[in-house]
Amino acid sequence: MSILKTLVVSGSIMLAFNSCTKESVKNETPVPVEQTATPKIMVDGSYATADYEKRKEGYDWVGVIIQNIDDNKISVKIRSRADKKKPSCTLDAEATKTKEGVYHAMLNGKNVIFTFNETSVTIDTENPQDQDGLHFYCSGGASIAGTYTKIDAPLDPAQVDK
Repeated sequence: MSILKTLVVSGSIMLAFNSCTKESVKNETPVPVEQTATPKIMVDGSYATADYEKRKEGYDWVGVIIQNIDDNKISVKIRSRADKKKPSCTLDAEATKTKEGVYHAMLNGKNVIFTFNETSVTIDTENPQDQDGLHFYCSGGASIAGTYTKIDAPLDPAQVDK
């Protein structure tokens, strides 16, 4: 019985010894991670195609008017020259913010994305196969797809069909 007792005591001591050994714990001070907030992009304003600068010479152009509805929703109005001829592009829609500078609208069952930066807005479909749907809002083969440059003033009211 003393052999059995010795084995049990020895085994207990070995288990106790093994359970007391610890891996060395590194005492490192966490390095603070610099949080860089995405700068808020001011999306409201007027945007236009390059030909807007040549409007006094009779060039056709397309403009986009963006107005904030609230922090997560914008009003989108697309207008083209309407003083000398019938406007070629017209759209009134609302878009919802998906992330900073990116808004989404469902137009005729197609996901349309409005991507803003400091100087422009790009209008495109989420699925490249749906791009033909952006021709629906224009006549003569034109499309609302593309990049529009932010302008300093509202679109010329004398040329825009309200």
